[in-house]
Amino acid sequence: MTGNLHPILEEAIGFNSIDSAWYDVVDVKRGLRNADGSGVIAGLSRISSVIGTKKTAEGMMPVDGELTYRGIPIQVVMARYQHMDRYFFEDAAFLLLVGRYPTEEERQSVLDYMAANQSIPDAIITLIKQDRSPNIMNRLMTVISALYAHDQDPDSVEPKENLLKSWAVLAKMPALIVYSYLAAHRPDAKWVAPDPSMSVAESFLYLLGEGVPASKMAIQTLDSCLVLHAEHGGGNNSTFATRVVTSTESDFYSAMASAVGSLKGPLHGSANKKVMDMMAFIIDSIGCTPTHDALSTCVTRLLNKEGGDQSGKLYGLGHAVYTLSDPRAGVLIEYAKGLARECRREDEMALYLSIAEKGPSLFASYKGINKVIAPNIDFYSGFVYDCLGIPEPLYTPMFAMGRWVGWCAHRLEEIIAGKRIIRPGYKYIAQRLP
Repeated sequence: MTGNLHPILEEAIGFNSIDSAWYDVVDVKRGLRNADGSGVIAGLSRISSVIGTKKTAEGMMPVDGELTYRGIPIQVVMARYQHMDRYFFEDAAFLLLVGRYPTEEERQSVLDYMAANQSIPDAIITLIKQDRSPNIMNRLMTVISALYAHDQDPDSVEPKENLLKSWAVLAKMPALIVYSYLAAHRPDAKWVAPDPSMSVAESFLYLLGEGVPASKMAIQTLDSCLVLHAEHGGGNNSTFATRVVTSTESDFYSAMASAVGSLKGPLHGSANKKVMDMMAFIIDSIGCTPTHDALSTCVTRLLNKEGGDQSGKLYGLGHAVYTLSDPRAGVLIEYAKGLARECRREDEMALYLSIAEKGPSLFASYKGINKVIAPNIDFYSGFVYDCLGIPEPLYTPMFAMGRWVGWCAHRLEEIIAGKRIIRPGYKYIAQRLP
């Protein structure tokens, strides 16, 4: 059917190709990254800080990673609630969206508002059932866009109204995601109604379990994962997409759908699935308790594009910002160890730890470079979700459920402080280099 079009398709590729040397000639910041690996400054924010290097006279130097929410280190945010014996994703959401921790009365007021906005319109339920996409992120984009039609003031860019929309849709996210998954992958499953008394994490596991309450440990673990994923600066692709669309004064739902579309891309939101696939290859090849030599040989095969997806990558090791460590991984690894003991998967956990220890040096030796890499949060999150019985198609949508808070916080900041449409420049190239 496309035979006659083949020459046109080939010609189109040629006319849309740009010699890579042009990027050096024009000094283009590809990926909006500087030559030293740091990000091009595109804006200002008071929401969070992500630090992985330190600028010195000798250049950018690796440092232990730091992530702060409103100036508070993520480890302190997590530790604040350990003694309270309650779920705290909603508290972290308040911190990011408002700028401080809530009082008990304020917390309850937000929870009451979320409970009142938890139900899904019947038309959205019908849309979910009629959607034919197997990809949950595509379905999520569709339903978020469709919520526009069920908002009495959908085009508002008034900050307070957008803050309320943030909480209202966050309350719906567990049902939107789980129902989309069940419709696509488990058509015979039971759809249960959300329980207004449940937290976001608790509701997600309850709906996924078709009305069977999850264990306290499972809820606490997922709740903590949502906190760790809630925010990561304005420069990550999906958050920047939110800011770009928001800067046009487009509506809340369009901005959020664009963020979901960005996160769907495999270079942004599916790293933990890639890790799981890589680990499956390693375990199939050498088991969970390999010798040092066997592990080194297997990892070298991956680097040499002789195994796994043949990309030459060690998924879950290294990060665009962090160098010596990812502070989120340092928190999540403790949950991973606890789940490994509970699920009797300690040998598998030990293999993860061995790769985390030996992988960076094998990478440096194979590549012949001194680049410092360390395990990031995605190295452990897939294993954690698998221990919780959460299927792979939900990994990236769950990431979206946590990051929803960060997207909404950055939309608010862009509405209030941005005040200018984001429009970087692209230079016209009339011909190829000789």
